[in-house]
Amino acid sequence: MVRLKEWNCIKVRNCKDVGKTIEEWQKKGWDLHTYSCTQYGIGDDANHYLLFEREKGKKMPSPVEAAAAAAAAAAG
Repeated sequence: MVRLKEWNCIKVRNCKDVGKTIEEWQKKGWDLHTYSCTQYGIGDDANHYLLFEREKGKKMPSPVEAAAAAAAAAAG
């Protein structure tokens, strides 16, 4: 069975926002697939490109299900 995927490429300008952006997208059910960074000139801001993927049609768990899964993972 072939599982189709959805993809989203997010451009982040400030390196301080990269971690926060990854965390926000993971909470929405996306997995970070690829990360790259480019800078065009001296003193220019760097562009950070985050490519996220998830299984097509995958639904987010309810907050109750997510909390139960987190508790189960912490327990062991």
